[in-house]
Amino acid sequence: MGTTAGIVVIGNEVLTGKVEEENARFLIRELYTLGVELMRVTFVRDDVDTIAADVRDMAARYTHVFTSGGVGSTHDDLTLTAIARAFDVPIVKNEVVHALLEAHFGDRMNDAVERMAMLPEGAELCGIEALRYPLVKMRNVYVFPGVPSFLRAKFDFLRPMLSGRPFVLKQVFLSVSEDRFAERLAEIDAAFADVEFGSYPRFDTSDYRTKVTAEGRDAARVEAGYAALLARLDPSWIVREA
Repeated sequence: MGTTAGIVVIGNEVLTGKVEEENARFLIRELYTLGVELMRVTFVRDDVDTIAADVRDMAARYTHVFTSGGVGSTHDDLTLTAIARAFDVPIVKNEVVHALLEAHFGDRMNDAVERMAMLPEGAELCGIEALRYPLVKMRNVYVFPGVPSFLRAKFDFLRPMLSGRPFVLKQVFLSVSEDRFAERLAEIDAAFADVEFGSYPRFDTSDYRTKVTAEGRDAARVEAGYAALLARLDPSWIVREA
């Protein structure tokens, strides 16, 4: 297995539908493009213990963890406290972040704003020169804001540092439903353990009934698995390939 990742999306507003979730969808697409294998996505309420448990578990299992949300100045912004708990460290005032907040808020600086300068002890600040506000990293956990435009700007900064071996994807679109080839696909899947095969039916007015994919990191193995798949399909079923 190569570079792996987990995502923790935080906020009652997401789980109650008050805010339409955009960040996980963005991260899923971008990580796949970079060749980072996403293993798990969780959506959690603003609860310190739950956030801490999910972060702790993912940090132990995956190369990278990305959190989204819960880093503002209100009472329900608990992410940094939860991450400190996940790693059993205190939360302490970061002077660099505090100075940035003072420069931005000026005479509007208050106790609520001061909370945003409280970080887990040992946290790193990434992109101090490149970003308006640095990206906080605690060990292998990257702490992103919940505002989609802010998250995307920070991810664009981080992108060159995320190493992964790109995925190779082959696709064939068929005019028949899955029952016509499911047994054959299972046989091919068993024969190519290092290639992931998927089948995705459509029930609308598309020009195909099912999309079948072959995917992996080794281009030669993907090509071989895909060729084996095509050999087991009736050519008349094939609408197109990609």
